[in-house]
Amino acid sequence: MSNDVSLLREAMERAVDDLPPLPDLVPAAALSGRRRRARARLTVAVSALGVAGLAALGAVVLPGGGTEAGVAATGTVPPAPYRTPVHVEATPGETEEGSLNGLSGAERKRFEEFQQWTATALDGALPDAVGTIRPLDSSVVAYQGEKDGNVFRVTFTVRPDDGVAAGPCTSIPEKGTTCETVELEAGTGTRIRVGASGSMETNATSMTFTYGGSDVRLEISPDERTGRSAPVTAQQLLDGVRESGLLDVVRYADEHPLLKKQVSVRGG
Repeated sequence: MSNDVSLLREAMERAVDDLPPLPDLVPAAALSGRRRRARARLTVAVSALGVAGLAALGAVVLPGGGTEAGVAATGTVPPAPYRTPVHVEATPGETEEGSLNGLSGAERKRFEEFQQWTATALDGALPDAVGTIRPLDSSVVAYQGEKDGNVFRVTFTVRPDDGVAAGPCTSIPEKGTTCETVELEAGTGTRIRVGASGSMETNATSMTFTYGGSDVRLEISPDERTGRSAPVTAQQLLDGVRESGLLDVVRYADEHPLLKKQVSVRGG
């Protein structure tokens, strides 16, 4: 068994090393760092699962974001290195989207395992400046990164499409707001917005797109306490989501929803 695991680890490491070079917009250092992080995650996964575990999963997750058989097709959330959830006191009388409260034992376990998987994938998608991503213990959509005394809230939702068309993607240069529509992958367009959040002095970076039958949103908020904007550019977010395993998480959540369809109120 140990020889098989070693062979598998070597094969997976070669897969990381053989990744195609990133566009010139991404420095070589970012590529090297992402490969090291991808290799570290693969090593942990191989050590934890072994060959038999990977065979039972039905797919080998590669750092480019794809799988041999498709994680979602198995209906199983893959194991991930455990990250202690952050406890944040809930606002009295406020119902948080994706709350873990009131879930049955089996469903709560699924939500918690999804959080761990998502936190690991977000770590691969976001720059090191955001810090190590940890889930909040209250909601399946809430995460945070902490680095150099700054705390950045990360919101990640995959929700059944409500059928309501998105508003215009508009840049407002005088307010420092940019919005651009680009191709995330073949057949999937995304909007990436960088603009003021909390105050005119701090910016958030967000991405929205439709995947399968779901609306997806990823937002990195500023630390209003320290006045530090989200340390993620539009290009970094686009490249990170493309090259990490986050789209595998999206695919699972699209086929095995964790959130309810949002009800839009029309009229005035």
